[in-house]
Amino acid sequence: MDDERELLRRWRDGDLAAGNALFERHFDGLYRFFAGKVSRDVEDLIQQTMLACVEGRDRIASESTTSVRAYLFGTARNVLYAHYRKHLHERFDAVNTSLEDLGPSPSRLVDEAVAARLLAAALRRIPLDLQILLELHYWEHMSHSELASALGISLGSVKGKLQGAKTQLRRHMTELAAGDALAELPAVELDLDRWVAALPSSAWEVQEDRS
Repeated sequence: MDDERELLRRWRDGDLAAGNALFERHFDGLYRFFAGKVSRDVEDLIQQTMLACVEGRDRIASESTTSVRAYLFGTARNVLYAHYRKHLHERFDAVNTSLEDLGPSPSRLVDEAVAARLLAAALRRIPLDLQILLELHYWEHMSHSELASALGISLGSVKGKLQGAKTQLRRHMTELAAGDALAELPAVELDLDRWVAALPSSAWEVQEDRS
């Protein structure tokens, strides 16, 4: 948004109030981003993200095609991956690793609704890179161009990756609904976009011991 680029310009020029305004505007989104993936240090990771944005603000200010939000969440992803690499004893690979691979199954799933529980479990089964793509698409409402900027991929590949991520998520939701893991759930015929749009972002905020 143009007003965000103006805030960034002012921040770049030393206006701390402008930086604080950007922080407050995106705090909830960043909190959702990290809270669904780590069991602790959420606010510290948010602070690291903002500090990294301070260090790189000259670059984003010079890139007229990159939105502040896309840059912010791209930085958040890098901070998250650095956190995993620091705390995991084994090699971390976001392309092939899911949250379920990173630690034991959670002792609880969010219980706001049956659909939210199903989604939370299914999201943990897909590679983290694809999980982040879906979260930014559904809950941050990023455009394809913003997704490309945030994730460091070409605009042409966004649509294919998004479709593949939805296919994996739909498959896991169907398997979970039919299996023992959530045996009380009814079988579902998934209109995935409608389901996810109707759910609160807290559906994937599962914070047990994972990192």
